[in-house]
Amino acid sequence: MNTKFKKIGTMIMIALAILSQSCKSDDDGSVVVNENQLENIQERFVQYEESINNIEAPDAMEGYAQDNVYASNALWTIASLQVQALAYSTIFINIPTDADQQSSIGKSGRMADTWVWSAGGVTLYYTITSDAAFDYFTYDIEEGGVRRTFYEGRISKDGNFYEVRFNGEDGSFLLITYRKTGSVITFTIEDHNNDRIELVYNETDRSGSIEAFESGVLTESFVWSGDGTGVYTNHVTGETFSWP
Repeated sequence: MNTKFKKIGTMIMIALAILSQSCKSDDDGSVVVNENQLENIQERFVQYEESINNIEAPDAMEGYAQDNVYASNALWTIASLQVQALAYSTIFINIPTDADQQSSIGKSGRMADTWVWSAGGVTLYYTITSDAAFDYFTYDIEEGGVRRTFYEGRISKDGNFYEVRFNGEDGSFLLITYRKTGSVITFTIEDHNNDRIELVYNETDRSGSIEAFESGVLTESFVWSGDGTGVYTNHVTGETFSWP
């Protein structure tokens, strides 16, 4: 399961490297936050980060993983997904102090606030719009007279839904989706090939599942109970392996 999705982690790390460099100010490196519009969004991202950080497998499963490779692989996959889930939100609103803020009416008819700045020979545009249910954001990069949307997404007003899409130059993309319904968290990463990995986690008893899909077809899964016992299934061969 970990091999197919190595490219997902790589793509996110490349995205982080680009964003980290572009958000550096030419003066003291500090960042600013528009108090009226962005502070509440940041609070919702903190809520999201806490939700992801609190995902923990049952204590007994940690013990089983000492002797069972499938339990160990399940724990590794959970930890890997947590890293990738948290990677983007850490720099969501890092806007340099020298960014030029502009306001306009977007194509949707909603008021749009855009911050514009330049770094490393490229011009960057960070735009936020809102409606009653969501805040929407886009991050555009302009270089050599060509402007493209590097990522775009939205977060719900209650913080229980969040998605962001990273766009490659060749039409490829990576979509990250988070949804919380009651005590159940669903976190999904998918790409333009319809390859997907999905984590479902119940905060109440710490039970959960992970499913991996290739071209939309289920290939592998982990399912574990609140008592820490679980099953790995290879859906291609039909083999199943349980723990303890």
